[in-house]
Amino acid sequence: MAFAEDSAPFDDLRTLIANCPAADEDARARALLRQDQIALSAGGLGRLGELAVWMAAWQGGDAPHINRPMVAVFASSHAIAAKGVSRYDSARARDMTDHVLGGTAAVNKIAAAAGSGLKVFELALEEPTPDITQSAAMAERECAGIMAYAMQVLEETPDVLCLGVVGAGSTTAAGAMALALYGGTPAFWAVAGSAVDDPDMLAAKAEIIAAAVDHHSGNLDDPMEVLRRLGGREMAGVAGAILAARHQNVPVILDGFASCAAAAVLHRIAPASIDHCLAGSVTPRDSHRAILDRLGKQPILDLGLGLGDGSGAALAINVLRAAITCHNDLGQKA
Repeated sequence: MAFAEDSAPFDDLRTLIANCPAADEDARARALLRQDQIALSAGGLGRLGELAVWMAAWQGGDAPHINRPMVAVFASSHAIAAKGVSRYDSARARDMTDHVLGGTAAVNKIAAAAGSGLKVFELALEEPTPDITQSAAMAERECAGIMAYAMQVLEETPDVLCLGVVGAGSTTAAGAMALALYGGTPAFWAVAGSAVDDPDMLAAKAEIIAAAVDHHSGNLDDPMEVLRRLGGREMAGVAGAILAARHQNVPVILDGFASCAAAAVLHRIAPASIDHCLAGSVTPRDSHRAILDRLGKQPILDLGLGLGDGSGAALAINVLRAAITCHNDLGQKA
């Protein structure tokens, strides 16, 4: 994606958001008819039937499919991780990313079990984004450039895209984004990530979230400014991937609090812009459940996973496969 010379970088992205293609309503209607013909009692497949119809509407055609699933993991770090808000620092972020690159992380094993490819996007991991209590995380051109770079994940033509993040300080930045986008209290949005069982760390995290939003007050009415000022490179990457997937009619499965905060930016600009997204799973954190409620997303799975690295989304692939197989292959009513 190249930026027009005579426009600000975000202008091109706003145009993409405003012109998101709709689902294929003819395909949806045919899928609903197919559900009525399946030799089971009405509603017998429960949510599996709904998921199959959803897949058909976003992929188009008469037979939804998952042949080339892809997990994209966006890795970054934040200077605020050094302020007592996380059990992990930038060095640990490097270590976690290396585990994914080496194929030894949970997301690798779960993706492999789901027959999914996996790609890691390292986003200046060794250079943490600045302290968001004192300055913006990214300049507009950097934020827009990362969103454009992340769109490359669609070059491998996945038919389902799973999104997760790895990093240090990600959930604190995401908490600040959520506070700016939805209001509430810093303490509520702090309850995510590695600090959840440490009262002192939670207090420090809430303090950083409050200070960051206060520092940027007056500049947070625009959701894109919320992303660039309070977010991080990994959230910008997720937002770019969501947007690219929409323009190529690729269904998306979100994983974790930070990925959902990225989706929330697009949702606040144009609610329908994330209609092609599902929530793969929900972490055992009230803040994650709250942001999913605001996005109108019911998680496919609720297994207590707290990773956010794409593992929950990858686990949901086989649920979608089961839904599709029933939809496509069950016999018809006599």
